[in-house]
Amino acid sequence: MSIEFITLLALAVSFICLFYLRESDPKRRRAFHLAKWAKKRYVTTAWLLCLSPGALLLFMEYYSPFIMWSAALSLVGWALALPKPKNRSNT
Repeated sequence: MSIEFITLLALAVSFICLFYLRESDPKRRRAFHLAKWAKKRYVTTAWLLCLSPGALLLFMEYYSPFIMWSAALSLVGWALALPKPKNRSNT
C-alpha cells in the first residue's frame, strides 16, 4: 500500500468520527437552535475510533503517514466546525 493511501484511509475514519461528534454535540445543537439529538450518544467510543488510526499508524511504524494524518486531522476538525448548519427547525 502506498503512504498516501494509508494516510487518506486513516483520515477518512477520523473524519467520520468527527462528523458524528459534531452532529451529536448538544452545545452546538442548542447554539444553532436545532432539535435535540434523539439517539444515544457514544462520545467515548467516537473519540477512541477517531484517534485509533494514529495509534495504529505508530504501531505499524508508519511514521510519515502518522505525521501527515495528525496535521490533516486538525485541519479537518476545524473545517468541520466552521460551517453553520442550516436551521431545519424553523422551516
